Formats: sequence, structure tokens, C-alpha cells
Amino acid sequence: MSSSRERLSASNSTALDGVRDSTGSVTRASVSHVAAPRPWHPIDVTQVTLGGEFARRVRCIIEANILRVDVDKTFLASFQQDGAVENGPSGAYTGCGKFIDALVRLAAGTNDARLLTLKKKVIAGLIATQGPDGYIGVFADPRTRVESLWDVHEAAYLIWGLVTDYSLFREERSLNAARRLADYFLDQFAARPDLRIDKPYDVTFEVADIGWDRALLALSEASGSSKYRNFVTDVLRLGEYDPPIHCGTTSFANHAYAHLSHCLAQLDLFRQSGNARLLRTSKKALDFLRKRDGMLVTGSCSRWECWHDDQDGSDNASETCAAAYLARLMEALLQIEGESLYGDILERDIYNALFSATAPDGARTRYYTPFQGMRSYDEHNYACCANNNRRFLADLGSWVYYRTETGVAINLYNASVAKLTLNTGMELRVEQQTDYPSSGTVLVKVDPASEADFELRLRIPRWCRAARLSINGSTYATVPGGQYYPIKRAWRPGDVVELDMPMEWRFVRGRRSQEGRAAILRGPLIFTFNPARNAEAAAPASNELGLLKINPREIGGPIADNSIRPDGISCEISAWAPHAQPWPFVPRIPVVLTEYADPGGQQIYFSVPGEGLEILADDELV
Repeated sequence: MSSSRERLSASNSTALDGVRDSTGSVTRASVSHVAAPRPWHPIDVTQVTLGGEFARRVRCIIEANILRVDVDKTFLASFQQDGAVENGPSGAYTGCGKFIDALVRLAAGTNDARLLTLKKKVIAGLIATQGPDGYIGVFADPRTRVESLWDVHEAAYLIWGLVTDYSLFREERSLNAARRLADYFLDQFAARPDLRIDKPYDVTFEVADIGWDRALLALSEASGSSKYRNFVTDVLRLGEYDPPIHCGTTSFANHAYAHLSHCLAQLDLFRQSGNARLLRTSKKALDFLRKRDGMLVTGSCSRWECWHDDQDGSDNASETCAAAYLARLMEALLQIEGESLYGDILERDIYNALFSATAPDGARTRYYTPFQGMRSYDEHNYACCANNNRRFLADLGSWVYYRTETGVAINLYNASVAKLTLNTGMELRVEQQTDYPSSGTVLVKVDPASEADFELRLRIPRWCRAARLSINGSTYATVPGGQYYPIKRAWRPGDVVELDMPMEWRFVRGRRSQEGRAAILRGPLIFTFNPARNAEAAAPASNELGLLKINPREIGGPIADNSIRPDGISCEISAWAPHAQPWPFVPRIPVVLTEYADPGGQQIYFSVPGEGLEILADDELV
């Protein structure tokens, strides 16, 4: 976060004294701790059973990825004394805290005995390295600790992961370790006002403090101690975080992941304090994403980890961390405001940017996922992006259903079952039967413990012009997209709602560097060109694929295609070669387009001849 030596030093005599105070009191004014009303509450991962593509993705990340990680070599060895480093190489960062967070949440959500055993092993191994002073880290020399960018960043997520273990499994040992680690760092900052949590070693980019504000706020709630929250409000001054968004890759001050993370922390603090000013930075980021071309059509953002607005999707576009945290920001805003826009953006991000960041079989992950040109997997399977993708998949089940003040809402469509208790105390079981996103038909079975009046809200996406609803086979309503449609009635056990959202092909007009081209979407899915599936059309160089001219009036599908996922789809569209004139008598080439998660996809924007321009539409999310 933006701060200065002077500000940290000036705060030292007040806020940092408060950190040391056993009562947690401080003399400076802090954000008052009055919880803000929250209209929507996510259903705990332990109460949701996933099916469909969500469950498959979760199984894959467990079986082909997490359970195959050598945790001793990849994570624990770095924290053991014989693996400690004396200096501060960038390679010192492993992302162990993020891995623990994902592992704990997946263990809680699946109750998989193997994950439960692995969770205990990793956490016990980590805590065993904690020194008498509370330090957990890779630096043997105390003079080097806390000054390293990666030491600071690692510690934040170690605290977060340990707090997660306490929150979901009530492991007191984990909470105590988190408190001791946090106290060690806070004591160091108190004793050395020259240290700057936001810029260790005076580096010029704002990444070291990612996660610290959120971790300390979570620790404050879990422990009941206000001193951690006071550090966030009085020293880090989270409420003042409101930097302008600059685009470009020349400075990591434009770091998208860091910006989104601090926005999330402000929303955490808003839920604790009710201070509406804490919403402003998130709203500015949303404005940039939607109105200033900051969001890519895939639902992601960033290039070279930084904000950008030229819509270029080549090379290092769409960092996985940024995509994951954009999803988290939308989900957090959804909890606060209950607006369907956030669910729509979240859905686009999940099915495209985030699902494509992991191989369909879950074995490998990506640092970036460009939509122009070839994609590549990371050589290693740790650090930030790999673990943030694991964390996203671990949280996916909690983004489907929400308890509202008046009932329950369905945010994401996927075969699943949720068991929850309404605000009235009524026990409720809700089940979705669907092959979404292959089709837009969803059967929702509503089973209250007994007949009861409450409201069921269904997200009708903006891509849907008009959805049709029926209850127990009788026509109920036709409703436009762009809302959470409420159905309030006396529900009886066994009631069934059928939601039909017609999925039409959409040709979305490109912006900025994509002007004059169109992306092809159906429902939440984007479709991509894989040269391996199109030998005739792929003859031109890869950098000319965007010059392929498509005929929007000649598209066929959806076609059953299991190459990316079970029950997946593809389409076929007529196209002209890049340098051919699109006249009626010029032979056209049949082109197969697959779902964006296709690892071989290299292009999503295509040229459209003049007579097809009238079919193009603006992206409904921007």
C-alpha cells in the first residue's frame, strides 16, 4: 500500500503501541467496529455438494495436482533450518500459505480422508519450523528477515492459511501459530520504523504487502483481538487506499492483483465496520473494468500482471492471480449488494479465464492465458498463480448458493445440492439438475422441511434476452435478463422450478485493438480457434489467425464435443482465408471453434465482412 517512512514512524508511538497492548486499545481514531448489514451470505462449502463440471474440475485439481505434489520438497524444506537461505533471492517464495488455504478448504468441502491427512501433515510440518520468537520463514539470519519482499508476502498467506484451518476445523494450534507469526512481524515493524511493509528494500512495486490486510483482519475476527485490525486501520491505513489506475507494464505500481487484493480487504473491513467509504476504490476499479476497457472479454484483466486497457490479448495477458482476484472481488460485492452484474462477470471469468488457466485434466497450470497466440503451462506447480487457481477451485462451491434475508438465491448454475437453514430457522434442501453451460435448462428442486413462505431468487444473466419459468409443470413467468428474479410463494417439499434460458449465438464487437473483429459467445462460453482442429484454415501464420473472416450468418451448432470436458460443445462456422476477398463466389472454409478452455486455442476475435457487421452486438458486461 502507498505509505512513507514518515507515516510509519509517526504511527509507531500510537498505533504500534496499541499492537503491543494486551487490550488492543490505541490512542488514534480507528474505524469503528460496527458490522455492516450484509444482504447475502454464502453457503458454507461443507453444505454444498457439487456435480457437473464444477465437481469434475475439483476432482481433477485434487487427483492430478494436489495429491501429486511433493509437499516436503516443494514447501516444507524451504522452512526447515537446513533449507533456509541467507540472502533474499526471488526464488525463496513458494506460496505455502496459499497451498494450505486451498488444501484446508478442499478438505472441508470434500471430507476426503487423503486431503485431511495431508492437511494435518503440511500444517504440523510448518508449525514445527516456528521459532521461539514466532518467526516462520526461509531466512536463517534475523537481520535479513522482514526486509525481503518475499518473506513479507509469504508470511501474510501463512497467517491466512492457518486462520482458515482454525475457522473450518477449530484447530487451536493453527490459530496460535498464526498469532505468534503475526506478532513477530508486528513487533519488528514497531521496533524498526525504517521498515516499510509496502516496499521492502525500497523496491518500486507494490506486491510485498499483498494479503497482509486481509490476513490480519481475518486473524482479528478469529482471535477476537482488535490489535490486528488496528494495525490495518491505523498503520496500513487501509481506509485511505485509493490509488489511481495507470495502465502499462513499465511499473509494478500498476499491479492489478495487488490493487484487487486491497479492494477485497476494504470490503472485508466494510463488513466489519459499515464505513461506506470503503466501497469507493472497488467501485472505481469496476468502473475502469467496465467503462474504460480494463476488462477483457474473457472476464479477466491485466497484461504483464499490470492494468491495461488496449484489449491486446497476446503474450502475457490475463494473469491467473488477477483473474482469480477479479472473481473474488465480484463475489464480495455480490455479498454486499446482491446485484446480478457481479454474478454475470463472475460467471464469465470462471468458465473462460479461470478454467483455461488449468489444464482440463487439472495436472498443470498457467501463469498467463493469452487469447491471441499459443498458451504455455508453468514449468513449476507452486508460487502464486498455481496456488491461487487451487484456492479458486476450493471456493467454487461456496459461490453457487446464498442465504438472503428473505430466502435463498442461486447465483451459479451447475448440478449440485445445498443444505441450509433459512433466517426463519427452516431447514431447506435445494438441488439443481442441469448440463449447464451446454444448455440453459435448469431444474431446481425445492425441499423445505415443511411448507413455508420464502423467496427463491434465480440469476437471469444479461446474455439471456428472456427466460421462461414454470413451477411444477405450470407456466409461471417470462422474465428479461439482468436480474435475480424473485419467486415468493408457499413452497412445499418436492416443488420443482424449471428455468429455460435460450442460448443464442452472440457475435460480440471487439474494442480498442480488436476493433473491426468479433468474438463468438454462447451463454457464458467464448469459443476459440485451435489450429490442430482446423488444418485447412490454419495454413496461415498464427499471427494472422485474427484475419480470418467469418460469416456470422453461417454458424452451426452446438455440436457435442467431449474433447475439453464431458458433455462439452463446439460449433462450426464458415470463414474466408485471411487474405481472401469475402465475395459470395469465393469458396469458404468450414472452421471448428471449441470452448475457450481448449489448451490449443489461439484466437477468439475474427474479422467480419461488411454485410455481417449488423449482427454484431456490444458486450453486455461493459
